[in-house]
Amino acid sequence: MSGKDRTVGFLKTNWVPILLVLLAAVFIAQNRYSTTIEMFWLTITSPLWLILLVLFAVGFAAGRLSGRRKTAKK
Repeated sequence: MSGKDRTVGFLKTNWVPILLVLLAAVFIAQNRYSTTIEMFWLTITSPLWLILLVLFAVGFAAGRLSGRRKTAKK
């Protein structure tokens, strides 16, 4: 198998992760400006992409935890 064949095979099998990484890079590049979040007594200033990433992770964890409770009751 030549190097070109391996590259084409790699791209055929991994095109979705490559596309997601490219989209994430574009998202980060477009959301580099800082934003301020205020909640109760906390004020957080951070790049928008980082705040959205943290909120996504918190939502994902909450969904996983609530999903485990529902399946444990069966």
